[in-house]
Amino acid sequence: MPSLRTALRYLRFPTLMLAQPGQRRYVLPWIASLMPGSLWRSPRPWLVFDAISYLNQIDLTNWRIFEYGSGSSTLYWLQRGAHLISVEHDRAWYQMVRTYLPASAHLDYRLVPPEPLLLPNPDPADPYAYISSHYPQDGSSYRRYATQIDACADASLDLVLIDGRARPSCLMHAAPKVRPGGMLILDNSDRLRYQFAAHTFLRDYQPLVLRGAIPFLAAFSQTTIYTRDP
Repeated sequence: MPSLRTALRYLRFPTLMLAQPGQRRYVLPWIASLMPGSLWRSPRPWLVFDAISYLNQIDLTNWRIFEYGSGSSTLYWLQRGAHLISVEHDRAWYQMVRTYLPASAHLDYRLVPPEPLLLPNPDPADPYAYISSHYPQDGSSYRRYATQIDACADASLDLVLIDGRARPSCLMHAAPKVRPGGMLILDNSDRLRYQFAAHTFLRDYQPLVLRGAIPFLAAFSQTTIYTRDP
């Protein structure tokens, strides 16, 4: 059972959305996202609604996509006709997501659990640390997870979504893999711990910063879509 405070936040959230002209059109989709089963019945990336709308306008047929963090987005990419590599660190979530995914030659779904952390006192903002911001509660290294993309040739991917663990590290490894004109999407891009890696490794990308409501939660967030220079 949600707490009274949580229930009130969800009840009041549509009013907050209506107060922002650019978010009003998402009130009904946001309410629909809270319905049981909507995560799989109406799959979408867990990004701000403006970013989802942006992606919905693009023909993703045969796009080569790599995502860090699986879920509703995984089914979304497949339904849009993409060829997908999806990397997930959590075994229970991986096994649950698999039950919703069709058998597809276009999907390479990888479980890459973390390993014991060897570095003392690492900084989550350091892309060379390969840790999650959940450290020290997590206490794990995500080096194998972040480096899964290394097997892809440089400039070979149409889109990379970074919405999982150790995002600065994932960003560092993903940046050279996107083709000119392709996209790298960083969710929760307003978090300060991601800024150093973004400024360091995405110098040949142009950012489109989108802030607004997100599905499934009573919250505003920020997604940045980086397009690589031609």
